[in-house]
Amino acid sequence: MTAQFLYVGARRKGPSSWSPTPEGEYGITICRFDPDSGAITPFDRVATGLSVGHLVHDARRGVLYALHEAMTLPDRKRGGGGMVVAFRIDPENGALTEISRSPSFGALPCHATLDASGAHLLVVHHTGHTPITRTQHKPDGGYQIVLDYDEAATVLFPLAPEGRILPPSDVLPHQGQGALPDQTHSQLHCIQPLPGSPFFVVCDKGGDRIALVELEGGRLRHLREIAAPPASSPRTCVLHPSLPVFYVNFETAPLLHAYRWTPRGEAELIAAIQVLSPGSPGRVMPSDMAISADGRRLHMLLRGPEAVASFALDRTGRPSLLRTMPMGVRNPRTLTLSPDGRRLLVAAVLSEEVKVWPIADDGLPEGPGLATSLPHAGCLQLVTARIPQKISRLTPSS
Repeated sequence: MTAQFLYVGARRKGPSSWSPTPEGEYGITICRFDPDSGAITPFDRVATGLSVGHLVHDARRGVLYALHEAMTLPDRKRGGGGMVVAFRIDPENGALTEISRSPSFGALPCHATLDASGAHLLVVHHTGHTPITRTQHKPDGGYQIVLDYDEAATVLFPLAPEGRILPPSDVLPHQGQGALPDQTHSQLHCIQPLPGSPFFVVCDKGGDRIALVELEGGRLRHLREIAAPPASSPRTCVLHPSLPVFYVNFETAPLLHAYRWTPRGEAELIAAIQVLSPGSPGRVMPSDMAISADGRRLHMLLRGPEAVASFALDRTGRPSLLRTMPMGVRNPRTLTLSPDGRRLLVAAVLSEEVKVWPIADDGLPEGPGLATSLPHAGCLQLVTARIPQKISRLTPSS
């Protein structure tokens, strides 16, 4: 017998806080997911001291990696950054057992991915906004004030055969600055591998750029950069399932860009469209995206309108906006599609829920959605596993 398990990471709102994550309020809720009805049944919660900003499933090893999105390590009063924690997934019942944890070697780790071989986990860091003040002697005499920020880096972690996290083998700093007051330094938000290549796309919110990074011989290097519109804050990247095309949205601009990439790591902008009309009221802050397995539909979360925008993708991968649907949630941060493509799931941090919509024959979500209350729901990971015949419903510990 097989079933789908849903892992929901509870993420602390206000990531620049230096104070420790309150024990017992966060962690990972383990749920049973019924793809036929869309029902979510929570039955356990683990690692309740972690503020979980992102989850990565290693299907080869049966391991779930969680990012503790924090500024301070547990053994520090201030500073030291976040952590990466590895959990073994029990194939019988979906339970999680921690097998290792490591500092992430940066502040606020917020996204990660595996390389094609599964030998490495790559983690990017958003970093905070707290500067330190330095003085610097100017070449022409006198002194100047220099503000310095936490290093925004892509960190390369080798993985042991069973999935344990080994010490990092390389750290690649990113340096950039944008046009907005908060874009004082690079703030990395997403990393995605380009299939069949050694290249990765990194969205740099603080630097208003999209970086292409190469992994070669166990080392990372900057390959090239794509300039983003000023003050746009590139946030999320997703890949087309069958075409050499990737998509990027922007946290402070209602835009969607499509890029065609080559085996040499080059990228060409092929489409740039507005998500909403220029006259749309209020602030629009795009967050997560997901693409259907057949490559026909792309869905994007919009904070502010608290809506999901759905796009048609043509045979070349170019998008066109079909519609925008209000979701009735607060602060939608992450979405995913069920493996069979029949359900759209959204995690909303402030309304503390995961909401599920059926996907109609036209590839669009429909209806009011089915909501399940879950504490601080910030990220999602669906996993198919073999389970026993009965699982009793438990209330997650608080």
